[in-house]
Amino acid sequence: MKKNISRSDFYKDIISDSANNKKDAFILTVTDESNLGSKALASRKHDGSISLDLIQDSDLEEYWKNLISGIDLSGSTYQDGETSVFIESISPRIPVVICGGGHVSLALSKLCKFMNYDLIILEDRAEFANPVRFPDAKRIIVDSFENIFKNNDFEPNACFVIATRGHSHDALCLENIMRRDFMYAGMIGSRAKVQKTKNLILSKGFTEEDFDNIHTPIGLPLGGQTPEEIAVSIIAEIIQTINNDPKSYFSDSIKNAILSSDSPAVLAKIINKKGSSPRGIGSQMIIRIDGSIADTIGGGTIEHLCIQDAVKLLHEDEPRPFIKNYILSNENAAGIGMWCGGAVDILFDIV
Repeated sequence: MKKNISRSDFYKDIISDSANNKKDAFILTVTDESNLGSKALASRKHDGSISLDLIQDSDLEEYWKNLISGIDLSGSTYQDGETSVFIESISPRIPVVICGGGHVSLALSKLCKFMNYDLIILEDRAEFANPVRFPDAKRIIVDSFENIFKNNDFEPNACFVIATRGHSHDALCLENIMRRDFMYAGMIGSRAKVQKTKNLILSKGFTEEDFDNIHTPIGLPLGGQTPEEIAVSIIAEIIQTINNDPKSYFSDSIKNAILSSDSPAVLAKIINKKGSSPRGIGSQMIIRIDGSIADTIGGGTIEHLCIQDAVKLLHEDEPRPFIKNYILSNENAAGIGMWCGGAVDILFDIV
């Protein structure tokens, strides 16, 4: 376990160390006055136990060990007496794994690029899976589907789309996907095809509850008919699934800003909210001393005030983390363009 990590190096270590991105990992930040802003990186092991991987201050090692022994990582906050901790579950970029290289897959690949998802194409026919057809794919794997799943691992937050050319290939892909962790899995097909595949899957020892985790029919019910329309419904359902998951993801702009920074900046993140706000808990932005930013916590007046407070903090001789509550009544909010009647707590951290 690493100790005595500076605030900027703490985030840089997490972002640059790919090993952290393959774990069920959590950034823990103290939000009570006792050790405000102190952070640790924890990960959940396969047996469910929790380990400490990184702490900022060795003087707080016992504090973190005691806290970890009883912490509940299922929510965004943990409260134990006077101790309050903000919990961010971190994962790597979302990979969308498409089984099959047909018309819908081609249309879907363009939307994956637009959404900045890592695209992985699986096919057993090279003429339907190559860099010319899928120029934006991070990986293209051409082999029998049986060998593909036997010889390759995929991230536990992967989103799988099954769109092969035949029922037997669909069933083979689905069986292999259901034997591993995933964030989303959906399968294209008529009701008859889905039912036939379901019967085959159930005969393999899976349960009705297991099959209920698969999105069939795939996509939100938009009534689409063309490959492009169907692709929109699929990407919309993937977005919906991702946003229903309480994980916090570093955007590329946040990552790049932290890794390239050679002077202190502020990482401002929403740690609590009430009422209406354009972005949720865990939303974050980088603010530099000149007022330039990376990403957004929602725009508007509240973001403007947040930038002002961050720049003021960076001009202090010894800037330290703090939490500020922004709250307005509906009447005042409407008057200055603020979030209507909303209140947010924003943690200002130094990176």
